[in-house]
Amino acid sequence: MSTLPQISLAKLTADATRREERQRLQMACEEYGFFYLIEHGTPREQIAQAIEASRRFFALPQSIKERYGHASQEVYPTTARGYSPLHGEMLHPEAGADSKELFDLGIENAGDRRPFAGRTHFPDDAVAPGFAQSLLTLQATMLTAVVPQLGNALADLLNLEQGWFRRHFSPPTVLQRVIRYPSSGGACAKHTDNGFFTLLPQEELPTRSLQVWFGGRWVPVPSLPDGFVVNLGDMLQALSDNRFQSTPHQVVHSGPTDRISLPFFIYPDIDARLTSQKRQHTFSVAEMMLRNYESIWERGTGAGRALELQ
Repeated sequence: MSTLPQISLAKLTADATRREERQRLQMACEEYGFFYLIEHGTPREQIAQAIEASRRFFALPQSIKERYGHASQEVYPTTARGYSPLHGEMLHPEAGADSKELFDLGIENAGDRRPFAGRTHFPDDAVAPGFAQSLLTLQATMLTAVVPQLGNALADLLNLEQGWFRRHFSPPTVLQRVIRYPSSGGACAKHTDNGFFTLLPQEELPTRSLQVWFGGRWVPVPSLPDGFVVNLGDMLQALSDNRFQSTPHQVVHSGPTDRISLPFFIYPDIDARLTSQKRQHTFSVAEMMLRNYESIWERGTGAGRALELQ
């Protein structure tokens, strides 16, 4: 692999180009588990505003950021929302705690008491101008202009019945994350994502910090102007009866500036229970998500299939 495949969301949804582009998407899912998503319709200025507002938040004094940490959040598990400091999370036990700080959010619904749902305790504009609003604006665009279109295409490739994606992702469960990797030694240890798929808007930096395990080695993945990185998760690999790849990846960042990334981890509705077509895999979304969070935050055994990655 010299570069990731590029998949056009516009071509995936246009009658004249849908068939050919979905064939290319199938190749990317089966051989790589990673691809660039281009022509996705997300305004560039929305991403830029979210990155700049996030940079301002992370520049706040530590004591202020910690007011919005896990202890201040009202969701279950509390580690699904709010601020986590440098070395606060460990995605692979062999590597130790990751050199990154982050802020997590999701779909805002104060009345929803299910796991991974509810309301995020954000800093207001007097503390972090534009932080909450820019992230929620970007989330709204992703959930209307990107997630359903890509999700439907993936469901079609698996020959799932018509309307499958709408039925099981109305609404989706979304874990939205803002990460700052320090300019010297920023890191995220090797792991897999355990959801359906992940969308990664990120800064366009010359450093190739994201690395993907492919062909028995770590392959650097550069940022692509106006493109997202997309990777598949463990749930989609299971649902495909292992045809699609949930590929291990890591971040090793060293450069002249910090790196801000804005991943969206997309899961089915938290109440869904799914079975693959060949019936090789059946899983509860809530149970699989909670096990993953217990592995990361309570048992210290890493994220996704981390323990398989020696």
